[in-house]
Amino acid sequence: MANIDTRYLPIFTFGLSGGFCAYFIGAPMPFMLGGIFGAASFVLWYERNGKQLPKLSRWVRLVFMSIIGAMIGSRFSPELLTLLPQFWISGLALIPFILLAHGGSYAIMRGLGRYKKLDAYFASLPGGIIDAAALAEEAGADLRIVTAQHFIRIILVVASVPLLFLFIQGEAVGSSAGQTMATIDYDLTDIVWIIGIALVGLLAGQLARLPVSHMLGPLLLALALSVGGVVEINVPPWLGHAAQYMVGTALGAQFSGISRRLLVRGLGMGLLAGCYMLGLAATFAMILVQYVPADFGAMFISFAAGGLAEMSLIALSLNFNPVVVAIHHLVRILITVWFGNFLSRRVFKLVPQK
Repeated sequence: MANIDTRYLPIFTFGLSGGFCAYFIGAPMPFMLGGIFGAASFVLWYERNGKQLPKLSRWVRLVFMSIIGAMIGSRFSPELLTLLPQFWISGLALIPFILLAHGGSYAIMRGLGRYKKLDAYFASLPGGIIDAAALAEEAGADLRIVTAQHFIRIILVVASVPLLFLFIQGEAVGSSAGQTMATIDYDLTDIVWIIGIALVGLLAGQLARLPVSHMLGPLLLALALSVGGVVEINVPPWLGHAAQYMVGTALGAQFSGISRRLLVRGLGMGLLAGCYMLGLAATFAMILVQYVPADFGAMFISFAAGGLAEMSLIALSLNFNPVVVAIHHLVRILITVWFGNFLSRRVFKLVPQK
């Protein structure tokens, strides 16, 4: 049995500490974002004098990404089939939204940030940290830059949107209000279903050659089973936290070798791109309220490019059906992954690494 490098231990210790700190202060997606921040902080401190940490196996992320995909897909119910016809216009509107969000952010990254074309392309995708990082890794982009930019954007969106509604409505929303998509009403069968779907979906996704197969395979399988009424899964809160912690910490470890200058530049570009996407989401929301049975707040959080789970939690606090919000974000992620993968291979001639 191979020896485990003990230098990995403090990475995961700091990642766990960051996750708990973020959890106790009420931060959104605490173990994901806290894990990234904690692990990255240790890596940057450790390498301050030129020392180098060993690379963490990508399989750490892949396995837990598949679990997250299974959990996201399991959150949808047969109710989705009755709601979809009412929101086909806003669903189609996601296509121009993604194109404008990606194009504008790409211009910011290239024009102001001076990033390389490959890095700017994946850093500006209006998807999530997990799927964007997976696509970037497949294409050979700098995972440190891509992760940093999405990390900053996600923090901006999921932190500012609840604060915005707090200012407007005078009450906390989302995870700050104690909302959760997980449930304490679960048993061993639910855990077996999630892990089973994750493993089968991971294999099926690879066989079908899906982009980001380790996440989309389990997500689509769980979605089909849940919407079809085959199974109803209750997600344990601790399993969601554990999976986010492992993925977040593994992503934070990718900051190995990044410079302070690159971090400062990434902060500026992330804030600019995040504000641009929020403004774009508000514009689309103002237009779409005339055509769908939803108010501005519901449409805004449906298009705000934050986390799927966090935006759904905010929807719960706004007394709007979280399924509608969640499906908009799921469709956004799916289109972003497919379209981003298509452009990278066909238009930009980017060949994924083997």
